[in-house]
Amino acid sequence: MLNTDVLSQPAKKNGDPRVIAWLREEKDRCHTSAVVIAQLAYWVRTKEGKQRIELQIWLTRLIAAMQGRIYGFNVGVAHVWADQEKMLEDLGKRMPVEDGYIAATARKYGFTIVTGNEDDFRRPGLKVFNPFKELPPL
Repeated sequence: MLNTDVLSQPAKKNGDPRVIAWLREEKDRCHTSAVVIAQLAYWVRTKEGKQRIELQIWLTRLIAAMQGRIYGFNVGVAHVWADQEKMLEDLGKRMPVEDGYIAATARKYGFTIVTGNEDDFRRPGLKVFNPFKELPPL
């Protein structure tokens, strides 16, 4: 399950070439969360002029390309989130709310979270892959 920092790499002026190449190779096997799409949509809205227009086109194409592989926050995910939130609270390792929703979605569907944001996602029961650190050099 691609997190925002990974999924946005192709749209950045200085995106990580290794991550971009990996995304191209793995694109048909990748999934994401509607919460990530919301974060990307917000990012687009923080830009102005030509940059905003270009990013909006990129986001529209991304959403179309990922059709059927964008998972929403539904009742099943909500129950996973509640269990996860209670467990993490008991461990003193709570997550930021949006990251918690993304993590619960990944848990529900058995996905590995692909992110450079390890600090917020390295929690018991979550599988994390950091392409910024773990991919071999080009």
